[in-house]
Amino acid sequence: MLNGEWYWDVFVALEGGPRQYTDLLHTVRARTPDNNWPGRAHRHLQEGTLCRTLQRLTEKELIGRERAAHFPFTTTYWLTPPARELLTVMVPAAEWAETHAALLVRAQQRRKASDQ
Repeated sequence: MLNGEWYWDVFVALEGGPRQYTDLLHTVRARTPDNNWPGRAHRHLQEGTLCRTLQRLTEKELIGRERAAHFPFTTTYWLTPPARELLTVMVPAAEWAETHAALLVRAQQRRKASDQ
């Protein structure tokens, strides 16, 4: 249910409140990991990819969506209560991962070496 490539970026971007589509796109594009974890640069989000991601998250009832009935036809997205709850419980896991980033990078490197 949570295996989409951009899901967490969208969750974090919406954590501060509802955003219109364009603002959401710019927010996700501007976000880069402080420590470049997990060892790669943040990829550039394409509009089509964001549209598919938002559609999937809406279908999974993790974000809400409302389109204005009149011109300009803006679309606004927000986190649903289950998504807010999910973010709340994931904060300790994200903090743990940040604290132990070197450990996770070493484990990832070992896994890659064993796959070759």
